[in-house]
Amino acid sequence: MTGGTWLLLSWILVGAAVLVVHAVVLWQVIWAERTEARWRWLALLPPAAPVIAWLGGRRVSPILWGAFALTYLVLRLV
Repeated sequence: MTGGTWLLLSWILVGAAVLVVHAVVLWQVIWAERTEARWRWLALLPPAAPVIAWLGGRRVSPILWGAFALTYLVLRLV
């Protein structure tokens, strides 16, 4: 397989990982007991969701969200 094919496959896999982790982060924010309703609505914006999850006490999923998003960005710049 060519380099372009590997790059396309990596875009697809990392992009799918970003979407799955974002869904997990959003789920955690929506069902958090300490989060106010206005912050839950703001979490629908993708860049705000990991920040709100972090402020809500979650640590692993916002870090994974950032790592996958950064990886995807770097791959897109290649």
